[in-house]
Amino acid sequence: MKDLLQSISIKIESGSFITKGQIRLISSFLVGQGVVQFVQLFTGFLLIRWLTVEQYAQYSVAFAFQSTAQVLVELGFSGSVIALVGSRIYDKEVLGGYIKAGKFFRNRLFAVVGATCLVGFPVITAHHNWPFYITLLLLIAILSNLYLSGNSAFYATPLIIHAKLKNFYRIQLKSALFRLSFLGILALFSIINAWLAALGTSFLIWYNGKHYKNRSQEYIAEPSSSPSETKKEMLQYVKPVMPGIIYSAFSAQIALFLISIFGNTQNIAEVGALGRVGQIFFILNAASSTLIVPFLARQPNEGLSKKYFSIISGALAIAALLSIIAFLFPQPFLWIMGSKYDHLDREVGLLVLNSAIIFLNVVMWDMNCSRKWLWYWIPIVSISSNILLQIFLIFKMDLSTTYNVLIYAIILSVFNLSNKVLVGFIGLKKTKDEVNLLSEGS
Repeated sequence: MKDLLQSISIKIESGSFITKGQIRLISSFLVGQGVVQFVQLFTGFLLIRWLTVEQYAQYSVAFAFQSTAQVLVELGFSGSVIALVGSRIYDKEVLGGYIKAGKFFRNRLFAVVGATCLVGFPVITAHHNWPFYITLLLLIAILSNLYLSGNSAFYATPLIIHAKLKNFYRIQLKSALFRLSFLGILALFSIINAWLAALGTSFLIWYNGKHYKNRSQEYIAEPSSSPSETKKEMLQYVKPVMPGIIYSAFSAQIALFLISIFGNTQNIAEVGALGRVGQIFFILNAASSTLIVPFLARQPNEGLSKKYFSIISGALAIAALLSIIAFLFPQPFLWIMGSKYDHLDREVGLLVLNSAIIFLNVVMWDMNCSRKWLWYWIPIVSISSNILLQIFLIFKMDLSTTYNVLIYAIILSVFNLSNKVLVGFIGLKKTKDEVNLLSEGS
């Protein structure tokens, strides 16, 4: 069967923005991601109800710490494979070489990040006075998840770029259903707790990675050792954005980190529960990396602006609609979270608004990266200015309440979006200039 991804590549001469092949790909994505996301969301909301406030606070801090460590151990290497492969998706040696090179860097990063977790997590959670065994078991869950996620990070890539989304989502659905069943049995017998819930995620990661690797073998020829030139190319690609990725690893969980420092256990649980509401954007964020990145990476410079603005306009419309719904009708979100959190009507709207702005950040970032608009000045300007803004806000705001922490997060998200818009503007201008030069030369 002809690869679906090849049908996504839209030639300018055809004058068609959406082909039948692309419609099939989008349909597969929406069905697959939609079902998997529903199961994960359903499981997440059940956890809010099943766990006590203290247990959910423990689970939320571990999840935030784990998510931050996950970004640091990947550091952009797994995400760079699609852009670096470009149109050479049928060259098994090329794809395998990039995966091998990425794993080379990840293995070394795991040693550093894992050691940091061993020290950092107990220190961060010490003032909460949790029992030692709970801290230890949560740390085991974090490290196991971090170690096992390597296969998922790299071997899902061949399935994505070859548009084998049925296999991709079938694997995820099986593991998600098993996790739901496992947690449901624990809840039925009233033995569910934070560390068992965290360990359930580790199984999901292990299962996905194992089967991604098996399914991807027909699309890659992985060398026995990492090619030096490939490693050099990958490092040069990722190096300009490393500071931004490191910063983003922490800023993505900034609300929960701040409330864990300045607030109490109730506040931590509230921010964690509200974060589950923000997961409605996960399917949209996944659409950006699964559909938009491969699409834009293969596009010629001619006509790029039209496609770029069409994508961002659609994303903006979706973000605005969901934010308006959350502010006007918070009751359904409150019902989902349960009676322990039914007082958070104002906070629900703020959380969804922040998630919508983050979604726009993700789309802009993915589009800019797919065109390799990565320059050394970007992290210097964006991170330094962002840190200064955060310091100012920390001194000026009372961050001991859930409401104020969400306002803080929204201000930062808007500021980050402005940086992405600036990079996109410069990238499109450079592309336009290149097209004009080629036209004049011909």
